Amino acid sequence: VSNLLDAIRDLGELIELAVPSEPKEEDGAAGVAGKKSKKGGESKESSSSVGTKPGVFCVGNREINVREHPPALACLLLQSAYFSSLVEKSVRQAENSTERIYRGESVSLYAEESAIESASDDGTASTAPSTTQGSVDKRTLDDSGRIMDSLSTASSKRSANKRWKYDVLEARVIATIRAVAIARNWLPRLLRIGVAAREAEKRRAARVGGKRKPAARTSAQEDLQDSLTAFEVFLTNISPAIARLTEHATFCALGCSNNSAGKELTMSFGYCAEERLQTLLRAPLPPAQSAKCAQELASLVEVVHNCTTSANMLRPSENDIDGNTGATTSHYQRISLESPLEECTQLAEEAVVTVERRVCIYSFDVCARNCSMRASGSGTFDGDALLLCVQKLSEELTRAEECANEIEKGCELVVRRCCEGLASFVRDRGDAARLRVVAECADALNGRIVDVVREVAYLTNGHSESVEEALAEDIMALEGTMFDDFLDNVRRHVAGCARLCWNDFDPNDDGPISEEGSSTPGTFPAYLSASLLAIVRCRAQVERALHETTIRRSGAPEDTTYQFLAMATAADGVVDGICNELNANMSRVKGRQADRMANELHFLINTLKNYLSDEMLSVADKCRRMLCSKAGRGGGIQGDGPNGLAAIEELERLGRVYVLCLGE
Repeated sequence: VSNLLDAIRDLGELIELAVPSEPKEEDGAAGVAGKKSKKGGESKESSSSVGTKPGVFCVGNREINVREHPPALACLLLQSAYFSSLVEKSVRQAENSTERIYRGESVSLYAEESAIESASDDGTASTAPSTTQGSVDKRTLDDSGRIMDSLSTASSKRSANKRWKYDVLEARVIATIRAVAIARNWLPRLLRIGVAAREAEKRRAARVGGKRKPAARTSAQEDLQDSLTAFEVFLTNISPAIARLTEHATFCALGCSNNSAGKELTMSFGYCAEERLQTLLRAPLPPAQSAKCAQELASLVEVVHNCTTSANMLRPSENDIDGNTGATTSHYQRISLESPLEECTQLAEEAVVTVERRVCIYSFDVCARNCSMRASGSGTFDGDALLLCVQKLSEELTRAEECANEIEKGCELVVRRCCEGLASFVRDRGDAARLRVVAECADALNGRIVDVVREVAYLTNGHSESVEEALAEDIMALEGTMFDDFLDNVRRHVAGCARLCWNDFDPNDDGPISEEGSSTPGTFPAYLSASLLAIVRCRAQVERALHETTIRRSGAPEDTTYQFLAMATAADGVVDGICNELNANMSRVKGRQADRMANELHFLINTLKNYLSDEMLSVADKCRRMLCSKAGRGGGIQGDGPNGLAAIEELERLGRVYVLCLGE
């Protein structure tokens, strides 16, 4: 492009000299014009289409007379014609490739031909391609080569009757890559030539304005007003081609499904294709192909946006439009200068948002399936997989704020599938599985979910404010269900352990307590041993699964651990079961039996007082006083020790293991 601009400047300086040409030099002038158009990017096909008139060139369906325009503008016209021709050629090539694949040809052959033709078109369009352009062409070749190799390996594993479907989808990806490569190579070149043409317009307007007559217009001023401008070339010649290229790339990447604005996309080719092929062309791409196209469309948006911004600098000023004559009207209204490239940018932007939303949906769907299988198989809440998925999207997405809803819903989907998998894991299993699920939920709430929420907030710039509440709600619902089921089982189990051994009592011993007091027990009561052992076992289960200091976030007072809740439930269940049985059999209890039971109940209250609720303490104390009254000692305590506590002290000695385990 630099050599091309140098040639334009040299030719413009020669024209400014206004050297009269002799008739015999006309052929030479035609040769100079032909040399200039060749430097402007004439391909091998177009070189044979030079018209019979000197300086007239036919590119596609356009006929351009370079002698009617300044050098820079003439070069811009030629380049725009070649660009439009290349865009149409790219669309035809995509259509022909899908037809050939549908007829049975392999996509690897198309990938190789596409890469070679792309490099040939871009290379011959300029007499001295830059290093950047060469690297882009090489990248296009490398991308096509990698696609060709991967497709060759994958195609060998597919059945013959379905291979063409996968090949058509890959052909759409290749067509998208090719369209973006054309925009990346050509639009900066056209802008540089347009800037040169705009500078020439300013210089010409300055010369003509300095020579104008005060009373009437000069012929030079009239020619200036009626002459074509670089901005008009962008409006009439280049913008439609860019719009066509953008629509083609969008269709290849998205199909005809609705975009982010809810509009159905227009097909750029395949109108006359058979119904099966046309259905496949209109369908969305699979996840892997959508991820490739997302990056390409993001690059296309950047290129088109830069082109739009630069093209706006080519707008003529009011003085340039009116020819510096001071007229109040122009030969076209100012509103007509609104660049249609804005529509191209908006279309490409909507396409990027749509494809990135699809990438989010596909990514979270895959993550949800994998996490669900791990949860139902091994009882694991894989928060690391969800965090890794969000982090990967943060590297791939360029419009994350527009995808905030999909990211939030995707995180909810993964968490919900994990919870369903964990619920399936617990089915037909016991309390150990329930505690494992509760532990997984607690770790998730206090660990990875916090990291996921922080990553989502960073990714969406704070647009997903309700994601933490939504994720925590599903997890706490599962955790609450599982832990409540575990506590219900604990209540049932300890209720069965709190069975009084009525056979240990002498039915003939129905007298009152003597002044010497009751005899101290020789062995630790079996029902107390079973009840306290159940509580210790419950404590060990919870501590092994959830550790001693893990705090429950839902359905409990603040700073309450799972261990305390489990032991409190077990302790209340034991005392409630013993008190209920005593109340039900109070008529069978005799004097010495009542005295012994009162001491044992008093020992139980002292041992479990840290875990008993106020309600259960009141019930136990009421029952103990009834036993004391039954024993004939009112509400006091009777024994043969110095302080009247010999029986309770003996119980504490016999059950010291439980006292140490359950005491402070």
